[in-house]
Amino acid sequence: MTDKLLLGKVAIITRASRGIGKAIAIKFAEQGADLVLISRSNKEKMMSVCDLLDQKKTRYLKFLGDVSDAQFTKKICDKVIKQFGQIDILVNSAGTIARSPFEEMTSEDWHSVVDVNLNGAMNMCKSVINSMLKAKSGKIINLTSQMAFMPHPAATPSYEVSKSGLTALTRHLAKRYADKNIYANSIAPGSIDTDMPKSMSKEARQRLKDAVPMKRLGEVEEVADCALFLASNMSSYITGQTIHINGGSLII
Repeated sequence: MTDKLLLGKVAIITRASRGIGKAIAIKFAEQGADLVLISRSNKEKMMSVCDLLDQKKTRYLKFLGDVSDAQFTKKICDKVIKQFGQIDILVNSAGTIARSPFEEMTSEDWHSVVDVNLNGAMNMCKSVINSMLKAKSGKIINLTSQMAFMPHPAATPSYEVSKSGLTALTRHLAKRYADKNIYANSIAPGSIDTDMPKSMSKEARQRLKDAVPMKRLGEVEEVADCALFLASNMSSYITGQTIHINGGSLII
């Protein structure tokens, strides 16, 4: 029997109640991590994740709130240190998107997306960094997007800009803290079979698949596997990188 890859580690995961964040939480729990789960407002879905973790006898804390609020993120990290004594891994999975065409985009459309996707991730990074510096160890994993590298006609530019900014923030943190044994990497998913594709019509799902060279959607577990790789010692000489999980969509 192999050792669990994250045994003794404490991992904070934002938007842990659904989709990719949920898959990462379950994967990390299976590999021995203690978890801190954050969701903006979805209490019912959060409880379903907690039920799964209870079955696995995983230690965890859960919080409902908005990561774009810097006071909220600081409060979370203070409570984590008090409860667990350490923060080893941060996964910024929280994200939102707006669909207004650029010419109809309001200031609220812009800020509502940038505040969560970029400012929220920055708040979380800022809140954990002192603990990681003190421990001389840490892993930061930011979920960006394929759309940070290619425009999407059905989304406002706020999403693309926020994810591009998060990619740049990842590189900055990686460079600044590389000699402190703190790693920062990004995962850029493409078309993953989350709630949105599952709600599409059969025809729309097929069009989405047809646009991918592999002719299928990615699974949330495939993203979680990548997050586990980056969170574990298997990636001990990798920092400042973006790993693309998109079935080849950026090579055409």
